[in-house]
Amino acid sequence: MIAWFGGAESVLSMLVPLVGICVILVAERVTETNRAKRYVLPAFGLWFGLRVVIGLERGPVVSLPRPVGLLVTVSLLVGFLSLLLYGFYVLWAGRDTIASRT
Repeated sequence: MIAWFGGAESVLSMLVPLVGICVILVAERVTETNRAKRYVLPAFGLWFGLRVVIGLERGPVVSLPRPVGLLVTVSLLVGFLSLLLYGFYVLWAGRDTIASRT
């Protein structure tokens, strides 16, 4: 089954966004992560989807036509970057200016 996703290297690269998703979900129980859950969690989901599509392209089982795979990959990458950067912007814009002076 690991070969379906392009081998061990692709599966290991999928673990990075999965760990990010798990960290946000676990941190939600410890502290309030409304902004992270709202923007960064979907960004990690899109990053995971990007890694899955790339892994499936490398694997022997599922092969998307070249333009479709490229379009899906670029769309997931743009979605990931835009959500992540917007999440960082919202965090930066909503920071407490008094706390940052100390």
